[in-house]
Amino acid sequence: MSEADELFGITQVSARTGLASDTLRYFERHRIVPPPRRDRAGRRQYTNADVELIRMLVHLRGTGMPLADIAQFTGADDKAADPAGLRLELLTAHRRRVQERREELDRALDVINRKIGDYGDRSTGTPELLDRPDCTIAFSVRGEGPPLFLVGAPVGRGGFAALADELAGSFSVVTHDPRGIGASRAMPGMAAPTPEVLADDLAALVDRFTGGPALFFGASGGAVTLLELAERHPHLVRRAVLHEPPLVSLLDDVDLAARAAAAFATAEADPRRAVQEFFDLTGAAHRTSPDQKPPAHVPLPEPAAEELDKNRYFLGHMAGPSVFYAPDIEAVRRVPVVLCAGSLSHHQMARRATQALAGLLGFPLIDMPGNHMGASAEPAEFARALAPLLEP
Repeated sequence: MSEADELFGITQVSARTGLASDTLRYFERHRIVPPPRRDRAGRRQYTNADVELIRMLVHLRGTGMPLADIAQFTGADDKAADPAGLRLELLTAHRRRVQERREELDRALDVINRKIGDYGDRSTGTPELLDRPDCTIAFSVRGEGPPLFLVGAPVGRGGFAALADELAGSFSVVTHDPRGIGASRAMPGMAAPTPEVLADDLAALVDRFTGGPALFFGASGGAVTLLELAERHPHLVRRAVLHEPPLVSLLDDVDLAARAAAAFATAEADPRRAVQEFFDLTGAAHRTSPDQKPPAHVPLPEPAAEELDKNRYFLGHMAGPSVFYAPDIEAVRRVPVVLCAGSLSHHQMARRATQALAGLLGFPLIDMPGNHMGASAEPAEFARALAPLLEP
């Protein structure tokens, strides 16, 4: 008997598809799947084609296709004049629903990750403090091994807490709240959080520990800080891994630059509008493969008051200097730098900018788990991918 002629009983089909025998009978009774042939004793006999069709049903059901549509897809209602055309139409419509649902889940995950960062800010314990001339920088240390500084802007101790825990078995991981963020305290007349000022803050923090070369990982605005550190304090950089520095300055995209500038300009008076515009132009909360582009506009839910206050500072003072920062390419070439980007960040602003930077430097671009927020959203997978990149 050939494989195509092989027949299976209902118990075997249940084991192969994960559907209980009673569920298979229910689907048959309600004409969601065509009834199989039966032997002389009345026992069901399923072919390989039947099993594959049921497996497809499982996928469609698991992704939320209505049972009525599944019945049309499987042909159980036996009404379609053009079965192949109907199946294509049903799958195309269902794919659109699944993509919309995935985008909703991505937005929800973004909110969850930000909330984890917020609560992490409050639960990472009493930080140590580093006095600067115009502010106090809060920082935390965990683990043992060579010093590794996780650098963000605006991400601070809370946003890196999960990644730091994953890396603490191999490194002494240092996280800090950039000036104006989290537990770091401002003083009257505090300097604006430009990449130059943030790099000097980071250099002072490194001096607190080693005074010599250290390992760094920078995400988003933190990667921009590390580009400036490479220029101002190259002796401190043993190795730096940069994840998606969002450098609009490197993109030949006048419209994108204008939209970014407009978002930053309106942040103080209308932070909600600024957040929406920045969300849309970056696409950073979406998960996009090489053949996908982020949607042009997805309305955000009404943010909490504390979120608006944070974004007044981030978008109004920190993001602009980072996004429009122009790196010194020759200075960056003189230090050990690795460039990486999310494997699900394709066609997004920050990955495009990192590709441009890689081209200017002549460096490869390494794919990392997740999207722009992979370091916080997928800390275990991200840590496993990051650790080898920190090796000389």
